[in-house]
Amino acid sequence: MQLIPFQEQHFQTLINWIIDEETMLRFAGIAFDYPLTREQLTDYISKHPERLIYLFVDGDLTPIGYGEIIPQEYKSARLGHLIIGESHKRGKGLGQQLISLLNQKALDHLQIERMDLYLLGGNKPAEKCYLKYGFRFVENDFQISHNNKSYDILKMSLNLK
Repeated sequence: MQLIPFQEQHFQTLINWIIDEETMLRFAGIAFDYPLTREQLTDYISKHPERLIYLFVDGDLTPIGYGEIIPQEYKSARLGHLIIGESHKRGKGLGQQLISLLNQKALDHLQIERMDLYLLGGNKPAEKCYLKYGFRFVENDFQISHNNKSYDILKMSLNLK
Protein backbone atom coordinates (compact mmCIF):
# COMPACT_ATOMS: atom_id res chain seq x y z
CA MET A 1 0.00 0.00 0.00
CA GLN A 2 1.20 3.49 -0.79
CA LEU A 3 0.11 7.06 -1.31
CA ILE A 4 0.37 8.78 -4.67
CA PRO A 5 -0.45 12.43 -5.38
CA PHE A 6 -4.12 12.88 -6.25
CA GLN A 7 -4.37 14.22 -9.80
CA GLU A 8 -6.99 15.05 -12.38
CA GLN A 9 -6.91 11.54 -13.84
CA HIS A 10 -8.14 10.27 -10.43
CA PHE A 11 -11.18 12.55 -10.24
CA GLN A 12 -13.63 10.02 -11.68
CA THR A 13 -12.54 7.36 -9.20
CA LEU A 14 -13.37 9.64 -6.26
CA ILE A 15 -16.62 10.75 -7.90
CA ASN A 16 -17.64 7.10 -8.31
CA TRP A 17 -17.03 6.43 -4.61
CA ILE A 18 -19.44 9.15 -3.47
CA ILE A 19 -22.59 7.15 -4.17
CA ASP A 20 -25.15 9.20 -2.23
CA GLU A 21 -25.65 12.28 -0.05
CA GLU A 22 -24.90 10.40 3.17
CA THR A 23 -21.54 9.24 1.83
CA MET A 24 -20.81 12.80 0.73
CA LEU A 25 -21.72 14.20 4.16
CA ARG A 26 -19.48 11.67 5.93
CA PHE A 27 -16.65 12.24 3.45
CA ALA A 28 -16.64 16.02 3.25
CA GLY A 29 -19.27 17.56 5.49
CA ILE A 30 -20.57 20.55 3.55
CA ALA A 31 -17.36 21.24 1.62
CA PHE A 32 -18.87 19.84 -1.60
CA ASP A 33 -22.34 19.52 -3.08
CA TYR A 34 -23.77 16.16 -4.07
CA PRO A 35 -23.22 14.88 -6.67
CA LEU A 36 -19.49 15.50 -6.67
CA THR A 37 -18.20 16.86 -9.98
CA ARG A 38 -14.89 17.37 -11.72
CA GLU A 39 -15.50 21.13 -11.54
CA GLN A 40 -15.90 21.05 -7.77
CA LEU A 41 -12.67 19.09 -7.40
CA THR A 42 -10.77 21.42 -9.74
CA ASP A 43 -12.00 24.48 -7.81
CA TYR A 44 -11.24 22.88 -4.44
CA ILE A 45 -7.68 21.96 -5.37
CA SER A 46 -6.97 25.39 -6.84
CA LYS A 47 -8.31 27.11 -3.70
CA HIS A 48 -6.21 24.93 -1.35
CA PRO A 49 -2.72 24.56 -2.80
CA GLU A 50 -1.26 24.06 0.69
CA ARG A 51 -3.07 20.76 1.17
CA LEU A 52 -1.28 17.49 0.52
CA ILE A 53 -3.87 15.38 -1.29
CA TYR A 54 -3.34 11.68 -1.90
CA LEU A 55 -4.85 8.61 -3.48
CA PHE A 56 -4.27 5.45 -1.43
CA VAL A 57 -3.40 2.55 -3.75
CA ASP A 58 -2.42 -1.09 -3.48
CA GLY A 59 0.68 -2.72 -4.99
CA ASP A 60 -0.95 -2.82 -8.44
CA LEU A 61 -1.81 0.90 -8.16
CA THR A 62 -5.51 0.05 -7.82
CA PRO A 63 -7.21 2.92 -5.96
CA ILE A 64 -8.34 2.01 -2.43
CA GLY A 65 -8.93 5.34 -0.72
CA TYR A 66 -8.33 9.06 -0.52
CA GLY A 67 -7.07 11.44 2.15
CA GLU A 68 -5.66 14.89 2.75
CA ILE A 69 -3.12 16.45 5.06
CA ILE A 70 -4.06 20.01 5.96
CA PRO A 71 -1.22 22.01 7.54
CA GLN A 72 -2.19 23.88 10.71
CA GLU A 73 -0.45 26.18 13.17
CA TYR A 74 1.60 25.14 16.21
CA LYS A 75 3.39 22.13 14.69
CA SER A 76 0.15 20.37 13.87
CA ALA A 77 -1.79 19.19 10.84
CA ARG A 78 -5.26 17.87 10.23
CA LEU A 79 -6.40 14.83 8.30
CA GLY A 80 -9.30 15.61 6.02
CA HIS A 81 -11.73 13.94 3.68
CA LEU A 82 -10.70 10.38 4.44
CA ILE A 83 -12.47 7.59 2.60
CA ILE A 84 -11.95 3.95 1.77
CA GLY A 85 -13.69 4.06 -1.57
CA GLU A 86 -15.60 0.85 -2.11
CA SER A 87 -17.92 -0.12 0.72
CA HIS A 88 -16.93 -3.81 0.63
CA LYS A 89 -13.32 -2.82 1.44
CA ARG A 90 -14.29 -0.91 4.59
CA GLY A 91 -13.93 -2.44 8.04
CA LYS A 92 -10.83 -4.44 7.06
CA GLY A 93 -8.13 -2.23 8.59
CA LEU A 94 -7.42 -0.27 5.42
CA GLY A 95 -8.44 3.00 7.07
CA GLN A 96 -5.74 2.53 9.68
CA GLN A 97 -3.19 1.86 6.95
CA LEU A 98 -4.28 5.04 5.18
CA ILE A 99 -3.97 7.06 8.40
CA SER A 100 -0.54 5.58 9.11
CA LEU A 101 0.78 6.53 5.67
CA LEU A 102 -0.71 10.04 5.91
CA ASN A 103 0.79 10.56 9.36
CA GLN A 104 4.19 9.47 8.09
CA LYS A 105 3.95 11.88 5.13
CA ALA A 106 3.03 14.68 7.52
CA LEU A 107 5.98 13.89 9.79
CA ASP A 108 8.36 13.76 6.82
CA HIS A 109 7.15 16.90 5.05
CA LEU A 110 5.81 19.12 7.82
CA GLN A 111 7.70 17.99 10.95
CA ILE A 112 4.50 18.11 12.96
CA GLU A 113 3.98 16.92 16.51
CA ARG A 114 0.18 16.54 16.55
CA MET A 115 -2.43 15.33 14.09
CA ASP A 116 -6.07 16.36 14.40
CA LEU A 117 -9.18 15.39 12.51
CA TYR A 118 -12.86 16.23 12.49
CA LEU A 119 -15.58 13.63 12.39
CA LEU A 120 -19.28 13.84 11.66
CA GLY A 121 -21.12 12.89 14.84
CA GLY A 122 -22.75 9.48 14.52
CA ASN A 123 -20.19 8.11 12.05
CA LYS A 124 -19.47 5.11 14.27
CA PRO A 125 -17.32 3.11 11.80
CA ALA A 126 -14.93 6.05 11.36
CA GLU A 127 -14.96 6.78 15.09
CA LYS A 128 -14.04 3.15 15.83
CA CYS A 129 -11.17 3.28 13.30
CA TYR A 130 -9.75 6.51 14.73
CA LEU A 131 -10.00 5.36 18.35
CA LYS A 132 -8.34 2.06 17.49
CA TYR A 133 -5.50 3.97 15.82
CA GLY A 134 -4.97 6.03 18.99
CA PHE A 135 -6.85 9.28 18.35
CA ARG A 136 -8.69 10.70 21.34
CA PHE A 137 -11.61 13.09 21.53
CA VAL A 138 -10.85 16.70 22.44
CA GLU A 139 -13.28 19.43 23.33
CA ASN A 140 -15.03 20.93 20.34
CA ASP A 141 -18.23 22.90 20.05
CA PHE A 142 -18.96 22.92 16.35
CA GLN A 143 -21.95 21.97 14.22
CA ILE A 144 -22.87 22.05 10.57
CA SER A 145 -26.29 22.29 9.02
CA HIS A 146 -27.33 20.27 5.99
CA ASN A 147 -30.85 19.97 4.57
CA ASN A 148 -32.31 21.74 7.63
CA LYS A 149 -30.68 19.28 10.03
CA SER A 150 -27.82 20.02 12.44
CA TYR A 151 -24.88 17.66 12.87
CA ASP A 152 -22.27 17.68 15.61
CA ILE A 153 -18.69 17.80 14.41
CA LEU A 154 -16.37 15.94 16.76
CA LYS A 155 -12.66 16.70 17.04
CA MET A 156 -10.02 14.06 17.65
CA SER A 157 -6.30 14.44 18.19
CA LEU A 158 -3.17 12.28 18.29
CA ASN A 159 0.28 13.25 19.55
CA LEU A 160 2.89 12.00 17.10
CA LYS A 161 5.99 12.83 19.16
